[in-house]
Amino acid sequence: MFRPMPLLVGAALALVALGGYDVLRGAPEPVAPLPAAAAPVPIELTASLAPIGEVVTSSGATLYRFDKDTAKPAKSNCAGQCATTWPPVLAVDGAPKLTGIEPALVGITVRADGTRQLTLAGWPLYRYTGDTSPGQTSGEGVGGSWHAVGPLGKPAVAAGKSAKRSSQSVGASDPSGSAGAEGSGQGAVPAPAPQPAPAPDPESSDSGGGYGY
Repeated sequence: MFRPMPLLVGAALALVALGGYDVLRGAPEPVAPLPAAAAPVPIELTASLAPIGEVVTSSGATLYRFDKDTAKPAKSNCAGQCATTWPPVLAVDGAPKLTGIEPALVGITVRADGTRQLTLAGWPLYRYTGDTSPGQTSGEGVGGSWHAVGPLGKPAVAAGKSAKRSSQSVGASDPSGSAGAEGSGQGAVPAPAPQPAPAPDPESSDSGGGYGY
């Protein structure tokens, strides 16, 4: 009795071996190559002017620090729902792009979930979901513990007030006494001639910094 099935199976296997020809669908369609993975975009940290003072922004979003965190050692104490409201600024491969910020102040801390978070002067950095447009600082002072961060890692409002007091103090003082002398009509006592500054010691000069990243 004639049995054609083994012959058909053998022919199909031969066609597969010769090139993978599909008996039912014809020749296989070429498969498009997978696209190359895009390079990670570096994080941007920029010193920007805001109504509350000089703040650090990332792609226009104001960044914040949390008083319940620690800087030495750098450690985040914002997790769970806190991290949902205040998303941590996570590090990507490569150094961040900095504008108006000292590279040596920028670092990384590892969070409890294993992700890496950017720090500034040791303080972990966050965004605020309540800021809905670039430049907003509505997270300033929330809960008495959240503050827009300045370029040196200090709260921007406190740093701005300190700088303003220092400027007013310098403007109010007149160490030469020239104003009093002019007002009294008497000649001002000439100030001593400035002495030339000593030459810097090459061995004690700063060797430069680098990313704390």
